[in-house]
Amino acid sequence: MTTSQNRQPKGISTGGQFAPGIHAEATLLLDPAHRPVILAPGDSDTFTELADGDVIETLNVSRSDDGSGYWVSPAKTVNIASLITDSDPRLNGKALDAWLEHNSPVIEDFLAERYEAVVTTDEGWSEAGIECTAQLPDGPLTESQVVDGAWNGTKIVQLHNESDHGSFGSENLGRLIIERVEGATVIEDPYVARGAGLRLGHDVVARHVDERHGKRPVSDAVAVAIAKELNGIRSSRGIIAYPAVGRLATRGYVDNAAVDLELERALTANQQSFYPDRKLARRIESLRTWLRDGGDNA
Repeated sequence: MTTSQNRQPKGISTGGQFAPGIHAEATLLLDPAHRPVILAPGDSDTFTELADGDVIETLNVSRSDDGSGYWVSPAKTVNIASLITDSDPRLNGKALDAWLEHNSPVIEDFLAERYEAVVTTDEGWSEAGIECTAQLPDGPLTESQVVDGAWNGTKIVQLHNESDHGSFGSENLGRLIIERVEGATVIEDPYVARGAGLRLGHDVVARHVDERHGKRPVSDAVAVAIAKELNGIRSSRGIIAYPAVGRLATRGYVDNAAVDLELERALTANQQSFYPDRKLARRIESLRTWLRDGGDNA
């Protein structure tokens, strides 16, 4: 279970997501002003004076185009490369560079999901920008509310603690990333395989599956094509039924445990349907065999 050291600058009322318990005092936030924040619909502004420079390096506020609310977005830069090496000294130098490049989609999605954030790596993984966000209702807005929303309404504090080598009993971000990567299957050449797989016709996929059934796993491109097909299936409520499988087609990797569960559900759903599709069942089984083989098949 993830635990994060609670942080709350002085002068902000208790009761937020991360109260009580102070970890780091923000010297610039000791007495946050109650001055109004005035933004027209569609406008945004950066409030450097409200960022403490440590937990929060930059703080941006934007108002929705229709004036229905505000978005408070604290951000910080994290040296992901260093965190990985600290957690596994074998990953350094060129080996680390290759590892990060190959697993970038896995790492980006993990960070985005864990911290409800936008991740940018324009400067490389040594300077990854991570921007968390909280939504505030429309109406009069003060700087104090902005600060409270940033610290107590987003996961920026959790990010700071976990990227600080797992301090204060929190999880260690470097170790978490390595564990996520180890639990994923990433296509060796995702751009080529995804490009080819998304163009494959149904008949070509069916023929390929039949030719390799019981002999060897399907190719990466065919695995992508099958994932694309399953990603198009909707539940009775109209939502994507197998999102973890679909990620192979959209991002070039899968979370092994999540996909194994979804493929089992897909097989069960097909078997229990009024008209079970034997060819679909074979394609699902082929994707499962590909996954268990570790992917990367020509």
